[in-house]
Order: sequence, then structure tokens, then C-alpha cells
Amino acid sequence: MPIDPVTEEIVATRLWEVVEHMERVLFHGGYSPILRESFDGSATILNARGEVVVGSGFPIHLIPYWRIAQAVLRAYPPQAMAPGDVFATNDPFLSGNFHVPDMAVITPVFVDGQLLGFCASIAHKPDVGGMVPGSSSAEAREAWHEGIVLPVVRYATAEGPSRDLEALLRRNSRTPDEVAGDMRAQIGAVRVGVERLTQLVAEYGLNTLQETFEHTIARAERRLREGIARWGDGVGEAEAWLDGDGVAWRPVRIHVRAEKRGEAIHFDFSQSDPATQGPVSVRPQATETATLLALLGAVDPTIPINEGVRRVLSCHNPEGLVTHAGFPAAVNNYYPTMQLIYACVQSALAAIDPESAVAPAGFGIGGNTFGYGPDGVQYELLVSSLGATAHADGSFACQAMSQITPSTPIEILETEYPVEVTACTLWPDSAGAGTFRGGVGFIREYRVLKPATFTLRMAQFQHPAWGILGGLGPPAAGCAINPGSQREERLPALANRKLMPGDVVRFYLPGGGGYGPPSRRDPERVLADVRDGVVSKAAAETIYRVVLDPSGDAIDWEATRKAREELA
Repeated sequence: MPIDPVTEEIVATRLWEVVEHMERVLFHGGYSPILRESFDGSATILNARGEVVVGSGFPIHLIPYWRIAQAVLRAYPPQAMAPGDVFATNDPFLSGNFHVPDMAVITPVFVDGQLLGFCASIAHKPDVGGMVPGSSSAEAREAWHEGIVLPVVRYATAEGPSRDLEALLRRNSRTPDEVAGDMRAQIGAVRVGVERLTQLVAEYGLNTLQETFEHTIARAERRLREGIARWGDGVGEAEAWLDGDGVAWRPVRIHVRAEKRGEAIHFDFSQSDPATQGPVSVRPQATETATLLALLGAVDPTIPINEGVRRVLSCHNPEGLVTHAGFPAAVNNYYPTMQLIYACVQSALAAIDPESAVAPAGFGIGGNTFGYGPDGVQYELLVSSLGATAHADGSFACQAMSQITPSTPIEILETEYPVEVTACTLWPDSAGAGTFRGGVGFIREYRVLKPATFTLRMAQFQHPAWGILGGLGPPAAGCAINPGSQREERLPALANRKLMPGDVVRFYLPGGGGYGPPSRRDPERVLADVRDGVVSKAAAETIYRVVLDPSGDAIDWEATRKAREELA
């Protein structure tokens, strides 16, 4: 007998509660700052086919979870599984992980011998071996340079983690306690999920949960298709260039063509450049994720992220491209490339439906590491700011696609590592100007107190983000060692360097792109930005055409009117 809508809604909400509980266990149980402070991890529930039912708080993991579950089912069919088994993998090629430091664990949920589904977790590890501390070397040229790779393995049973596999991971990591501790936090999280799902079955029955799984997926698919159908049919294209791959510093083209017909939309990446030798190419799970999240953001960001929306996704992305690297490519610097793909898809969609357009977020983000030998590995995510929309300015210090992952708090860095954060300040005129401007960029600066191996993994130092529909783009990202001194060195976006005590590293994180002509921005908003130090007086007058009095604290309305009339 079909379940009634009220019961279904209650059970669906309870499933979200289970996932949130799993993630709280993960973050509170994590050992490494990148997990417990930057929340670079997630948890989810999948059905017996390995399809995501309830998306995690970290939306970029939907497609990786699906690919990981399919890899597990290929290696261990249900009859080869037992209650309490926990499978693990970090293989970007045989499985669905974005890069090697992302370790996934997944455990089956059995009810009276029947497979209900799976609970799973993905979490970034601070170091899994490889060429440099943090595993992700700017000089990586193949998969084996990036750390130890686990195919799908049975990492734990009901009796606990495998001593052999845990010993293997510990021996291949520069941070063995953090890696082993984070793995145990993941195991604890998925086992809590199994316990909570089993309780739900006892309360509502197996059939009710299975039907809720199916209806939850179907509802998300229906909402996305209906949202796409509301747009007019059309075609949009966009392209952008990576600075290079660290081997050849020549631009690498990413191109997308989006074609919308009825309730379907198709994305074609076949005109992108070939895969690179350096670590900036991505696996298809990264391209698909960026595409899907850009689509959801434009159509309706409240649609649940589960198997239903994945079913709508249609991509042509042949192997051998920078958007679909084959084995054994180095893919550790996937995120900046993924963000560029995301921005291209946003721009292509803007041509189809301008009202739902979103300007690109600030580029340059990445995972940068300072290895201090026995004093640990400082692996930090640096965020940028979001682009503007047709209705609002971009958000400050908020990462595109991964809004829940902040930079590590300064207090944590200075407590746990031999480093001093000497600056973290707004960067004036770093937001793309527009009727609505992008979020503001910022500058962050570090002084190392002990010798360190520094790995810079960013992007777009030569090709900054852009604005849309008349909006302007922000400046490019950058990084300098010992800025302002005789030993100053401006780095390319991918670099490895040895640092000595007292050396300073400064990061320039730009703001997001603008939406609409800057001359149409409300002058009062421009004045507020000047007062807040976000926009300079000179930029207010030359870019926004808002003339201020000599003090910079009031608008000269007549001069502003004339300046804007001259522009028109």
C-alpha cells in the first residue's frame, strides 16, 4: 500500500536529520584541521543501487558518491558484503574521487538480510604520501606522484578497522595520526548512519523507507525538469583559459556549448583543449559536478541534490580532454579547473536565460600547503568571493560550489603550526564592478617561524574572472614571497618553494564578477562601498560615475548626473 504524503514528508525529513548527524560526528571526530575546521568532508545516504537519496551539506560530492558506490558494487556485490563491512577508496580513475587526498568510506545497511542501501562519507586527508607534504605537488606529472592510491578495499569489518590497511596508510603519510584518526571518524559517522536508519526501519517499516527513497529522488528530478522547461529554448556558449599547467605556461582552453530544448539541456565540452601534462586536468566527475551545480544555481538552488538531478544531467565530454583526463594523469589541482568550468557553464546559461544569470566567483582559489617536517602539514583552503546576480551583490569570502568550506581560522593555524598570520584584510577595488558588484576580495599573509616546504596550487594569475551583461571582472589572483623586500618573488600559480624562518607569503584572493553596467548602480550603494573601504574614491568616479565631494563622504548629485549622462 502506498505511503501517505504526510508520512513520506516526515520520513524524508528524518533522513536529512540522519545525514546531518553523520556529518556532525565526522567533523567533531576529525583529527585534522582541514576536516574539523574547514569541513572538507561530507556524509550521505544511498539506495541499494548506489544512488544518492539524501545529499550531503557539501554539494560537490553528489556525483563522486554515485561513482564510488558503483565501483564498490563492481568489486563487492551485495552477496559478498556483510553487516559492519566498511569499504574504502581514493582512486580518481577506478572510483569517483576528485583527487587522491579525498578518501571515501561506504558501508552497507542490511535489514533482515536485505540490502536497504548504503551510508557513505568522503573526507580530504592532509597527507597521503607523494612528492611533497600535502601530497598534491605542483610538479606532479602522473597519478603515482600524488600519494598512495587505494582501489576499493574492505577497510573494516564489524570487528573494527583492518590493522594491516591502517598500518599501510599510516606508513605512507607524513601525518599518520591525523590520517588514521580522520579515517576512524569517517567509519564512526557511517556506522551512526546505519544505526539511525535501522531505527527508522523499526519505526516506519522497510517498505516506507524504500518508497520514500524513490519518491525523494523522483521529486528532485521533476522539479529540475520543470524549472528547465520554464526557460525559452536556446543555445549558449562560453570559453575561458587556464594560465597553464606548470609545465608549459601557455593558455589551456575550456569551452562549453549548452543547448536547451523543452525540459532537457545538453552540455558539450568537446571543443576544450587536450589533457595536460601538469596537474590541472580533471576527471569527468569534476566536470559533471561543476556543470550540474551551475545548472541548479540558475534554475532553483532549493532543489535537493540527489540522484534525481543527476539523471537530468546530459554531457558530451570525450576522454582525452582537459575536462576528462584519462589514467594516469595528475589531477591534484582539480578545484581551480572545476571552478573555471562552473563559471563557463554559468555564462553559457546566462545567454539562454539572462534573468537567472550569475557572474563568476573570484578565481585563484586552491589548496596550499606548508610542510614543517615533524611539526606537521598545514593544508589550507583559501576561498574567494562570489559573483553578483541580477538582484544582489556577491557574498564575501564564500567559495563557489563549496560554500560550507571556510579557510582555517587564524587562531587554529597559529596554535597548531609554526606560523604567524600577519595580515587578513579587505582588498579595495577587488570586486568586479556592476549594477550589482561581486563580493570583495582580500589579502592574507603568513610568516613562517620554522623551515618549510611550500606548495602553491592556485590558478588564474593571468586570466581573471569576468563580469556578465555589462558588468566588469575583478583583478587576477596572485602570490608573492617576501613582498616589498629586495627578495620579493612573484610566483606563478603552480610552484614549490623552500622557505626559511621569517619568510613571508602573501596571497591575493580576488572578488567576484559584476552584473550589469556599473553606471546603473545606486549611487548610495557606491557611497556606502567607499565608506567601507571596498571601493576607492577614484573608482567610484571613473568606473561607477558617482562623483563625491572632496571629503569622499557625500555624493555630488549634479556632477554625478552629468557624468552618467556623458556615458550614455
